[in-house]
Amino acid sequence: MAPKNPTPENPAPKNLLSSEISPYLVQHKDNPVWWHPWGDDAFARAKAEDKPVFLSIGYSTCYWCHVMEKDSFETQEVADVLNEHFVSIKVDREELPDVDQLYMEVVMGIHGHGGWPMSVFLTPERQPFWGGTFFYKENFIGILKAMSDAWKGDRSKVLTSSGELTRFLNSKRPNPSGQPIDVNVLGLGMQQLFKRYDRDHGGFGGAPKFPPTQPLAFLMRAHACKANAAALEATSKTLSAMARGGLFDHIGGGFHRYSVDAEWRIPHFEKMLYDNALLAPIYLEGFKVSGNEMFKVVADRTLSYLVDRMMAPEGGFYAAEDAGEVDREGEYYSWTPSEVRESLGDDAAEAVTSLYGITAEGNFEHGRSIPMITDAARWAESEAMEIQVARTTLLTQRDKRIRPHRDEKVVTGWNGLTITALCRGYQVLRKPRYLDAAIKTASFIEANLVAGGLKRRFCKGEAGIDAVLEDYAFLIEGYLALGEASGDGVWFERAAALQREQDSRLWSGERRAYVTSASKGLLVQMCEWVDGATPSPNGISINNLRILSEVLADSAFASRATELELGAPTEAFGLPMLYMSTMRGALLRQVGASTCSVVVQEPSEGPPAEVFEVWSKYLPFTTVIWVKKGSQIPKMLESRNALGDNPTIYVCRRSSCFEPTLDVETATRVCSEVSLFIDS
Repeated sequence: MAPKNPTPENPAPKNLLSSEISPYLVQHKDNPVWWHPWGDDAFARAKAEDKPVFLSIGYSTCYWCHVMEKDSFETQEVADVLNEHFVSIKVDREELPDVDQLYMEVVMGIHGHGGWPMSVFLTPERQPFWGGTFFYKENFIGILKAMSDAWKGDRSKVLTSSGELTRFLNSKRPNPSGQPIDVNVLGLGMQQLFKRYDRDHGGFGGAPKFPPTQPLAFLMRAHACKANAAALEATSKTLSAMARGGLFDHIGGGFHRYSVDAEWRIPHFEKMLYDNALLAPIYLEGFKVSGNEMFKVVADRTLSYLVDRMMAPEGGFYAAEDAGEVDREGEYYSWTPSEVRESLGDDAAEAVTSLYGITAEGNFEHGRSIPMITDAARWAESEAMEIQVARTTLLTQRDKRIRPHRDEKVVTGWNGLTITALCRGYQVLRKPRYLDAAIKTASFIEANLVAGGLKRRFCKGEAGIDAVLEDYAFLIEGYLALGEASGDGVWFERAAALQREQDSRLWSGERRAYVTSASKGLLVQMCEWVDGATPSPNGISINNLRILSEVLADSAFASRATELELGAPTEAFGLPMLYMSTMRGALLRQVGASTCSVVVQEPSEGPPAEVFEVWSKYLPFTTVIWVKKGSQIPKMLESRNALGDNPTIYVCRRSSCFEPTLDVETATRVCSEVSLFIDS
């Protein structure tokens, strides 16, 4: 209840989200619930009024978050219970991933699974005493009353529970192993992956199925080390199945969040920036490994979707698109045969409906169909000119429907992943617009999010929230990729500056690793090693540090990389399947990573043909450096000269370099000679 006689020190409570920047928080500004943003004020109020805290965590493109809002938070019945008995806090997990990660551990510990919206009950000291995910209104009201009754009538039980869960959170802090990851652990990781591999449909495990980007990247590297037919088969089958199913948007390009079934047919329709930024390079690698043209086309169409539909005019990429309005999920993406005929005419419609399985019965809801290509042998038909023209027409028609909401905040780490993806697209597809988009995005971040300490997000013209570990790790990775692709050494120096800032803000000597954030408002400080929807930022940092040490000839980065690898948790040695990005970092060290530098006497504005030739090869342990005319020269190139007027290739392994050569095949053969032996 509101205070009977409000004062400036104790004003009448209200919904406090109207002045927030987060699109998710703003979505809830008109709820009758007296929402607070995360911060000291909310917890101070809970303490002053002796109330528990109800913490609700979600994000603006979360379908079930919308459902719970409509079903519960927009109703006065629920608001009355929350407002009388709780202090309610709303958190955007994309803005505050450290808060989300902490309390998701609680929900996972209680139930064995988690998800969003997340609902957690806390003491005023931020200690959790119970939590869950989505609840329908009647069940939710019952839970709220039970939590309130326990707080008022059985406080000791609540405090016992909060103490146990706080101890559980502290137990989740990983202990550094103090030992390097060896070949046997890498082999064990492969064995564990193959035990979960779906030999019928690709992917790992059953429904729901998420794109397994990190396992696929690891398997391709394992294949590069030893011609492993099983690794290549698993990779190719999975990439093909995801591309042909409804997970891929065949009309507009790009991938949805996950498949609700094991066959990759029906997606959960959200489109996340990070998923697409991770999948495009995986498909490019799959193309280089297998030669399958499907994978190149899918990568190109995914990058085109990002540049055409998700890029802000001033630079930077938006966070996500949601699945559609409540009770209309997927309506924007599905079709009936009559809708296709009305858009294309009879002849073109017959070809499109046959190819993409759009039938009168439908493969989705209400007789509607999600376009997919069930027969791999028919993929080539999708690249026929008449089908491409038809897709463009259908996309134009589709855009006349109600577009799914787009979250237009720019998240630094996810933009780092996107910069990497665009650079890889330029290197393989030779399309300058992808490099241009990468440079524009990196320049936008430099102008808006770097000064005064890296920030997490930019939205509505305002930068804010201190960066977390993934922002540093993924942006540094993007800058390294941009230095490689653009021929401008300034990006290596900017990556080094960010790496030093990451070390200063987030390094923990006790854990021999980087902590998630420097926030002072967390009950327990987390340290991320397990791969989730995005790679482990500590695992990515191992790669970043080793590349920086090579390119800038700085042993301090190499020393930190070695120390970080020793900080990998003991659990990684028993269940390495969950630590694939960390395993990749270890793999980079064990193969003796190479640096291939192409030196030209008078470099042109763009890379010479020899650079593109090297980029076209699958060389996952090689960083290719060239320098554009008038650009900053990385230290590793300072003493290397061209042979005559010819582009000259130097291949180095750590501090040892081979004789310079003019022959691309000779250079790539040297880069391909890795000695690591992995048993599957």
